[in-house]
Amino acid sequence: MITINDTLHTNADTAMLKAICPDTDSICFFDIETTGFSRNYNIVYLIGAVYFRNGISHYLQWLAESDSDEAYILSAFNDFLKDFHTLIHFNGDAFDIPFITERAAHLNVALDLSHLESLDLYKTARKCKSILSLSDYKQKTIEHFLGIEREDMYSGGELIDVYRKFAAKPSDTAHNEYRKLLLLHNHDDIEGMLSLLPLVSYYAIIMNSYTVDNTVIDKDTDSDGNVSSLRLIAECSLPVGVPVDRHICIDNIHILIKNRTLTLVIPIISDTLKYFFKDYKNYFYLTSEDEAIHKSIAQYVDSNNRVKCSASNCYTKKTGIFLPLYDNCNLNIFKKDYSAPEKYCNADDILLKSTDNTEKYIHSVINHIFS
Repeated sequence: MITINDTLHTNADTAMLKAICPDTDSICFFDIETTGFSRNYNIVYLIGAVYFRNGISHYLQWLAESDSDEAYILSAFNDFLKDFHTLIHFNGDAFDIPFITERAAHLNVALDLSHLESLDLYKTARKCKSILSLSDYKQKTIEHFLGIEREDMYSGGELIDVYRKFAAKPSDTAHNEYRKLLLLHNHDDIEGMLSLLPLVSYYAIIMNSYTVDNTVIDKDTDSDGNVSSLRLIAECSLPVGVPVDRHICIDNIHILIKNRTLTLVIPIISDTLKYFFKDYKNYFYLTSEDEAIHKSIAQYVDSNNRVKCSASNCYTKKTGIFLPLYDNCNLNIFKKDYSAPEKYCNADDILLKSTDNTEKYIHSVINHIFS
């Protein structure tokens, strides 16, 4: 078994690490290289790990010089993990962790991961796909999105043959070249995972981990000074800055994510909308007023001007300014008509009644955009 222990040339973003775990020294990134996908017939020939001490990034690699070294690298990795709390990886929940767990059991090697919290950066990226909009969520694709370029030109699958040649003990020159290729790929994978940490900033949005700082109504006027359009603008602070600006537009709602600020722009409509009563059997529709009233009052109205309500005409009307509504937020729901899918709320209920209402509404709109 060959063991490599050195420092990385680039250090992780401390703010990003602390957003994951306040004690950065208890965080470990890891990645494995295998001779195939079968946990029964293939082996782990290389494990790489990155950890932190006093703000400095260090890496460890355990490389099997032959198949018989697999048990040694698994045991060394188990001993190394005893002082850590959080294990970070890329697609490790589906591949790396089950693979090393089953290989250790097969070889009767102790491997205990039960004390570790697991953070899968692949799953994190997938949860942010409504923000990132990538063609796929492979590690190299995400790295390219973040502006990161690799040195190695091989995939893990292509390196299986390189490992076989390395384990066959060729001449010193070839042996050293194969070793270099194997270690470089794994080194770049685990160093690349550090570069994926900015995904945490996008994930914070998905998890509603931001602060609504300010909301204002903005307007456009025509040449005569009349208001032609209204919009609600909300500015939110993110816990950490995003590495790549994003602009998303859905349902005419705009979100701009830049640095540590998320700006949300929501159109406001000025209209007369309908509020539909749920217990329509207790209401009468007044044909002359085009509105419904409760039966306790309807008894005093001329019977020629009233009919029992159906669900579609049991409403009262309100003229004002309204915002699109995607989560009820314990607010009254207004619609243009009974069968209309769009829902609205009275803008005054959001802007004038309480800060809590405003924040709940902003969260509901952002959740809709990124659902």
